[in-house]
Amino acid sequence: MRSLGLRLLAVGVVASICHLSLYFSFASGGESSSNSSNSNPGAVEVKGKDPNGIIDTAIIITSSWIPSHPSTLMVEMVVHSIDLMITSLHPSTPIFITIDQFRLDGDIEQIQNRSNSLDQHVLNLYNIYLINPRVHILPFMAHSHVGGSVAKAMDIIERHFPSTKYLYYLQHDYYFVKEVDHTALIHAMETHDSINYVFFRNEKRPLNRIKPCGEETSIEYLDNVHSNDNDNQTATTSISTKRLLLPTATYTDNNHLVRFKWYKDTIASMISLTRFPENPLQKRAMDECISGRSMGLYAYNDNHVIEHLDGRKTSFG
Repeated sequence: MRSLGLRLLAVGVVASICHLSLYFSFASGGESSSNSSNSNPGAVEVKGKDPNGIIDTAIIITSSWIPSHPSTLMVEMVVHSIDLMITSLHPSTPIFITIDQFRLDGDIEQIQNRSNSLDQHVLNLYNIYLINPRVHILPFMAHSHVGGSVAKAMDIIERHFPSTKYLYYLQHDYYFVKEVDHTALIHAMETHDSINYVFFRNEKRPLNRIKPCGEETSIEYLDNVHSNDNDNQTATTSISTKRLLLPTATYTDNNHLVRFKWYKDTIASMISLTRFPENPLQKRAMDECISGRSMGLYAYNDNHVIEHLDGRKTSFG
């Protein structure tokens, strides 16, 4: 009986989230046919600031069930930090928030409680972001883990936003607390083909924990950050700042910027996607550096760019 009950409950969880996803898909009207192209009816070319007039960057935020659900505060803080701290990023840059299904194991009461809180969490996110054309909520019906969630989201981005060349991958519990000049970073990547991946450090990852990669050398570039004008507290001034990107054998799932195609191919190469990418990719990065090659991994030199929110231990009101 217990096994039958778990199976029935599993069907109920999937049906509930599926119904919610379909409901809001119809409510939002789906993709506009006016944006269709001959090669892909759903493709959208979003006008942006770059010389070609096309936005070339997208953002994925992966999330999963945590004890603080149905609160959306953590995700909201991450989204807000994008607008506040990633400077020069076009305001129409699409954001994809994935919501992973949890493993349907444990006792029935626990599964039901998780199902209810996750269901309400998804509903809350739709209520917040449904009328925001740049934010797309992607609740998945099966447990996909981080690797699977990223792969699915990238398939959607590739199909509907084919001009995407760069991607920010963000975790739902890490938000930006320092400014990052997006345009300057992209310029550095366009200037240096060796850069495939740039990760941002939190306060628990000092420079001495960044594994170097063979004889690779650092890349220097200039960006523009803002600071308060001493004569006027409300005014800000741009300051050209010298930045370093440090070649590294460190691969982490913490917030990072990547080349879209490289990332898609790298994630797909893991074969088994239902896991954290950093587990197999950290070993691969070390092996490549030892053999004298490089995956093109770099660490953003500035310290404490992102801050951690622990939804496993924190209950938000």
